[in-house]
Amino acid sequence: SLVQAAGVIEHKMETVSNNLANVNTVGFKEDQPSFREVLSNVQRIAPESLEERFLSHEYLDDYVGMDKSAVVVDEVGKNFEPGRMRSTGNNLDFAISNEGFFTISTPQGERFTRAGNFQLDSTGRIVTNDGYPVLGENGVITIKEGSIDVSESGLLSVDGIIADSFRLVRFRNQDQLQKLGQGFFAPVNSNDLPVASDEIKLRQGMLEDSNVNSMLEMTRMITATRAYESVHKALSRIDRLDEKAISLVQS
Repeated sequence: SLVQAAGVIEHKMETVSNNLANVNTVGFKEDQPSFREVLSNVQRIAPESLEERFLSHEYLDDYVGMDKSAVVVDEVGKNFEPGRMRSTGNNLDFAISNEGFFTISTPQGERFTRAGNFQLDSTGRIVTNDGYPVLGENGVITIKEGSIDVSESGLLSVDGIIADSFRLVRFRNQDQLQKLGQGFFAPVNSNDLPVASDEIKLRQGMLEDSNVNSMLEMTRMITATRAYESVHKALSRIDRLDEKAISLVQS
Protein backbone atom coordinates (compact mmCIF):
# COMPACT_ATOMS: atom_id res chain seq x y z
CA SER A 1 0.00 0.00 0.00
CA LEU A 2 0.98 3.64 -0.17
CA VAL A 3 1.27 3.58 3.62
CA GLN A 4 3.85 0.80 3.32
CA ALA A 5 5.64 2.74 0.60
CA ALA A 6 5.85 5.75 2.92
CA GLY A 7 7.41 3.51 5.57
CA VAL A 8 9.98 2.18 3.10
CA ILE A 9 10.94 5.70 2.05
CA GLU A 10 11.20 6.74 5.71
CA HIS A 11 13.66 3.88 6.21
CA LYS A 12 15.72 5.09 3.28
CA MET A 13 15.80 8.60 4.70
CA GLU A 14 16.99 7.22 8.06
CA THR A 15 19.73 5.23 6.30
CA VAL A 16 20.92 8.21 4.28
CA SER A 17 20.82 10.38 7.41
CA ASN A 18 23.02 7.84 9.21
CA ASN A 19 25.47 7.82 6.30
CA LEU A 20 25.72 11.60 6.42
CA ALA A 21 26.20 11.55 10.19
CA ASN A 22 29.20 9.23 9.68
CA VAL A 23 30.87 11.05 6.81
CA ASN A 24 33.84 11.81 9.11
CA THR A 25 33.88 8.47 10.97
CA VAL A 26 37.13 6.53 10.49
CA GLY A 27 36.62 3.30 8.54
CA PHE A 28 32.85 3.76 8.19
CA LYS A 29 31.20 1.78 5.40
CA GLU A 30 28.20 3.27 3.65
CA ASP A 31 24.80 1.58 3.82
CA GLN A 32 23.16 1.26 0.42
CA PRO A 33 19.37 0.87 0.39
CA SER A 34 17.85 0.11 -2.99
CA PHE A 35 14.46 1.75 -3.50
CA ARG A 36 14.51 2.72 -7.18
CA GLU A 37 11.44 0.66 -8.06
CA VAL A 38 9.50 2.06 -5.12
CA LEU A 39 10.30 5.64 -6.07
CA SER A 40 9.42 5.15 -9.74
CA ASN A 41 6.11 3.55 -8.78
CA VAL A 42 5.31 6.39 -6.40
CA GLN A 43 5.99 8.91 -9.15
CA ARG A 44 3.48 7.12 -11.39
CA ILE A 45 0.75 7.44 -8.75
CA ALA A 46 0.30 11.16 -9.11
CA PRO A 47 -2.55 12.79 -7.14
CA GLU A 48 -3.77 14.54 -10.29
CA SER A 49 -4.13 11.27 -12.20
CA LEU A 50 -6.15 9.80 -9.32
CA GLU A 51 -8.47 12.82 -9.49
CA GLU A 52 -8.94 12.39 -13.23
CA ARG A 53 -9.61 8.66 -12.92
CA PHE A 54 -12.15 9.25 -10.17
CA LEU A 55 -14.01 11.79 -12.27
CA SER A 56 -14.19 9.27 -15.13
CA HIS A 57 -15.44 6.60 -12.66
CA GLU A 58 -12.44 4.30 -13.40
CA TYR A 59 -11.24 4.91 -9.86
CA LEU A 60 -14.07 2.86 -8.39
CA ASP A 61 -13.12 -0.21 -10.46
CA ASP A 62 -9.42 -0.64 -9.67
CA TYR A 63 -8.73 1.47 -6.60
CA VAL A 64 -7.33 -1.48 -4.62
CA GLY A 65 -4.94 -2.56 -7.37
CA MET A 66 -3.54 0.93 -7.75
CA ASP A 67 -3.01 1.25 -4.03
CA LYS A 68 -0.79 -1.84 -3.96
CA SER A 69 1.42 -0.95 -6.91
CA ALA A 70 3.97 1.04 -4.89
CA VAL A 71 4.94 -1.73 -2.45
CA VAL A 72 8.48 -3.12 -2.83
CA VAL A 73 10.51 -4.75 -0.07
CA ASP A 74 14.29 -4.27 -0.29
CA GLU A 75 17.30 -5.01 1.88
CA VAL A 76 20.01 -2.57 2.90
CA GLY A 77 23.43 -3.58 1.61
CA LYS A 78 26.90 -2.41 2.60
CA ASN A 79 29.42 -0.68 0.40
CA PHE A 80 32.87 -2.09 1.22
CA GLU A 81 34.74 0.08 -1.25
CA PRO A 82 37.84 1.51 0.48
CA GLY A 83 37.74 5.06 1.76
CA ARG A 84 40.43 7.66 1.13
CA MET A 85 43.75 7.04 2.91
CA ARG A 86 44.77 10.00 5.06
CA SER A 87 48.21 10.55 6.59
CA THR A 88 48.20 11.43 10.31
CA GLY A 89 51.80 10.88 11.38
CA ASN A 90 50.54 9.07 14.51
CA ASN A 91 52.36 5.75 14.94
CA LEU A 92 49.23 4.20 16.51
CA ASP A 93 47.06 5.02 13.50
CA PHE A 94 46.72 2.24 10.93
CA ALA A 95 44.88 1.78 7.64
CA ILE A 96 44.25 -1.43 5.75
CA SER A 97 44.87 -0.56 2.10
CA ASN A 98 42.92 -3.47 0.64
CA GLU A 99 40.30 -5.98 1.77
CA GLY A 100 40.56 -7.04 5.43
CA PHE A 101 39.78 -6.26 9.06
CA PHE A 102 41.42 -5.76 12.44
CA THR A 103 40.30 -8.21 15.14
CA ILE A 104 38.96 -6.73 18.38
CA SER A 105 38.14 -8.38 21.72
CA THR A 106 34.79 -7.41 23.26
CA PRO A 107 32.60 -8.87 26.04
CA GLN A 108 30.32 -10.20 23.27
CA GLY A 109 33.17 -11.99 21.53
CA GLU A 110 35.51 -11.11 18.68
CA ARG A 111 34.47 -8.22 16.48
CA PHE A 112 36.04 -6.87 13.30
CA THR A 113 36.69 -3.32 12.18
CA ARG A 114 38.33 -1.17 9.52
CA ALA A 115 38.91 1.69 11.96
CA GLY A 116 42.58 1.69 12.95
CA ASN A 117 42.70 4.79 15.17
CA PHE A 118 44.14 3.01 18.20
CA GLN A 119 45.78 4.13 21.45
CA LEU A 120 47.64 2.71 24.44
CA ASP A 121 45.80 2.25 27.72
CA SER A 122 47.38 2.48 31.18
CA THR A 123 48.41 -1.19 31.11
CA GLY A 124 50.16 -0.99 27.75
CA ARG A 125 47.40 -2.60 25.72
CA ILE A 126 46.63 -1.32 22.25
CA VAL A 127 42.92 -0.49 22.32
CA THR A 128 40.21 1.13 20.22
CA ASN A 129 38.86 4.60 21.01
CA ASP A 130 36.20 2.88 23.12
CA GLY A 131 38.77 0.90 25.08
CA TYR A 132 38.35 -2.53 23.47
CA PRO A 133 41.63 -4.48 23.18
CA VAL A 134 43.12 -5.10 19.75
CA LEU A 135 44.08 -8.73 19.13
CA GLY A 136 47.36 -10.01 17.77
CA GLU A 137 48.60 -13.50 17.06
CA ASN A 138 49.47 -13.91 20.76
CA GLY A 139 46.19 -12.55 22.12
CA VAL A 140 45.63 -8.99 23.33
CA ILE A 141 48.50 -6.84 22.04
CA THR A 142 50.39 -5.47 25.05
CA ILE A 143 53.61 -3.53 24.60
CA LYS A 144 56.09 -1.46 26.57
CA GLU A 145 56.75 2.20 25.87
CA GLY A 146 59.16 2.79 23.05
CA SER A 147 59.43 3.37 19.33
CA ILE A 148 56.60 1.47 17.64
CA ASP A 149 57.06 0.20 14.10
CA VAL A 150 54.60 -1.94 12.17
CA SER A 151 55.41 -3.61 8.88
CA GLU A 152 53.10 -3.81 5.89
CA SER A 153 52.20 -7.37 6.91
CA GLY A 154 51.23 -6.25 10.44
CA LEU A 155 54.38 -7.33 12.30
CA LEU A 156 54.76 -5.04 15.34
CA SER A 157 58.14 -4.12 16.82
CA VAL A 158 59.05 -1.93 19.80
CA ASP A 159 62.57 -0.46 19.78
CA GLY A 160 63.47 -2.94 17.06
CA ILE A 161 62.28 -6.00 19.00
CA ILE A 162 59.33 -7.97 17.61
CA ALA A 163 56.45 -7.89 20.11
CA ASP A 164 53.49 -9.35 18.21
CA SER A 165 51.63 -9.22 14.91
CA PHE A 166 48.19 -7.76 14.26
CA ARG A 167 45.54 -10.41 13.66
CA LEU A 168 44.38 -9.28 10.22
CA VAL A 169 41.59 -11.32 8.67
CA ARG A 170 39.24 -11.59 5.72
CA PHE A 171 35.86 -13.23 5.18
CA ARG A 172 34.82 -15.39 2.25
CA ASN A 173 31.37 -13.78 2.36
CA GLN A 174 32.26 -10.20 3.26
CA ASP A 175 28.97 -8.84 1.92
CA GLN A 176 27.10 -11.00 4.44
CA LEU A 177 28.73 -9.39 7.48
CA GLN A 178 26.41 -7.75 9.99
CA LYS A 179 27.15 -4.13 10.78
CA LEU A 180 27.15 -3.43 14.52
CA GLY A 181 27.71 -0.27 16.53
CA GLN A 182 31.10 1.36 17.18
CA GLY A 183 32.35 0.51 13.70
CA PHE A 184 32.26 -3.24 14.33
CA PHE A 185 31.25 -6.06 12.01
CA ALA A 186 30.45 -9.69 12.79
CA PRO A 187 29.51 -12.67 10.62
CA VAL A 188 25.80 -13.51 10.54
CA ASN A 189 26.56 -17.18 9.96
CA SER A 190 28.69 -18.79 12.67
CA ASN A 191 30.25 -20.98 9.98
CA ASP A 192 31.63 -17.93 8.19
CA LEU A 193 34.91 -17.86 10.07
CA PRO A 194 37.59 -15.17 9.71
CA VAL A 195 40.52 -16.23 7.57
CA ALA A 196 44.09 -15.00 7.99
CA SER A 197 45.65 -13.71 4.78
CA ASP A 198 49.18 -12.68 3.83
CA GLU A 199 47.70 -10.42 1.16
CA ILE A 200 46.31 -7.88 3.66
CA LYS A 201 48.46 -4.74 3.63
CA LEU A 202 48.76 -2.38 6.58
CA ARG A 203 49.93 1.23 6.49
CA GLN A 204 51.17 2.83 9.70
CA GLY A 205 50.60 6.53 10.38
CA MET A 206 47.51 6.61 8.18
CA LEU A 207 43.75 6.24 8.57
CA GLU A 208 41.02 5.16 6.19
CA ASP A 209 38.31 7.80 5.95
CA SER A 210 34.61 7.02 5.62
CA ASN A 211 33.66 5.96 2.09
CA VAL A 212 30.45 8.03 2.19
CA ASN A 213 30.08 10.49 -0.70
CA SER A 214 28.38 13.41 1.03
CA MET A 215 27.20 15.07 -2.19
CA LEU A 216 25.64 11.83 -3.44
CA GLU A 217 23.94 11.23 -0.09
CA MET A 218 22.50 14.75 -0.10
CA THR A 219 21.07 14.08 -3.56
CA ARG A 220 19.54 10.83 -2.32
CA MET A 221 18.02 12.62 0.65
CA ILE A 222 16.42 15.25 -1.59
CA THR A 223 15.02 12.55 -3.89
CA ALA A 224 13.63 10.53 -0.98
CA THR A 225 12.12 13.61 0.65
CA ARG A 226 10.31 14.55 -2.56
CA ALA A 227 9.01 11.00 -2.97
CA TYR A 228 7.84 10.97 0.64
CA GLU A 229 5.95 14.22 0.11
CA SER A 230 4.37 12.81 -3.07
CA VAL A 231 3.16 9.71 -1.22
CA HIS A 232 1.56 11.78 1.52
CA LYS A 233 -0.11 14.05 -1.01
CA ALA A 234 -1.47 10.96 -2.77
CA LEU A 235 -2.73 9.53 0.52
CA SER A 236 -4.49 12.79 1.35
CA ARG A 237 -6.08 12.89 -2.10
CA ILE A 238 -7.19 9.25 -1.77
CA ASP A 239 -8.86 10.05 1.55
CA ARG A 240 -10.82 12.82 -0.12
CA LEU A 241 -11.70 10.58 -3.06
CA ASP A 242 -12.90 7.88 -0.66
CA GLU A 243 -15.33 10.39 0.78
CA LYS A 244 -16.55 11.22 -2.73
CA ALA A 245 -16.91 7.50 -3.54
CA ILE A 246 -19.02 6.94 -0.43
CA SER A 247 -21.21 9.87 -1.40
CA LEU A 248 -21.72 8.42 -4.89
CA VAL A 249 -22.65 5.00 -3.51
CA GLN A 250 -25.11 6.50 -1.03
CA SER A 251 -26.72 8.77 -3.60
